[in-house]
Amino acid sequence: MMTDITIAKETQLFLWSLLLGAGLSVLYDVLRVLRLETHHRNAVICIEDILYFLVCSVITFGFLLKDNCGEVRGYVLIGELIGWVLWHLTIGSAAVHICAVVFSTVKHFLIFLFKIIFSPICCVFRFISKILKKFTKKVLQKEKYNLKHKRIMMYNLFNRCKNTRQKGGEPDGSTYHCKKEKKTQQ
Repeated sequence: MMTDITIAKETQLFLWSLLLGAGLSVLYDVLRVLRLETHHRNAVICIEDILYFLVCSVITFGFLLKDNCGEVRGYVLIGELIGWVLWHLTIGSAAVHICAVVFSTVKHFLIFLFKIIFSPICCVFRFISKILKKFTKKVLQKEKYNLKHKRIMMYNLFNRCKNTRQKGGEPDGSTYHCKKEKKTQQ
């Protein structure tokens, strides 16, 4: 199979590959801006870079398949590399800095709006929580007085009888005796 490749076609393909390399560099600049504004661990950065190179390889393969009938030419790969490096060293650094400033400004503005919108809601929840704390405190204090007294509770009567036999009297100094002991005394 013979393909008709002329010098004009190769030059056009080389210029398109320069543009593609610059576009891939812009894609990497997006990753750089995200890394500047958010903290990433080294493992995450490694995964991002691997995914970036996979996307670049798929885009390059699609470019070669569409424009060069799938034939890999060295000048196309060199053109991509030159376009990537030229963008990265010239416009890319300034673009990353500007985008980082814009991203930071937008982030701070959104945080400010978030605080304005949700601060009244937070105040209402704080007020409700204070009321609920007071209410639960009162309920718990009242509940404390609604409990049965020690002397009347069933399990305490059994323990008191045991304590009375061992010590000869009530632990709290009263004269209460168990019913079994009263029957044995009479």
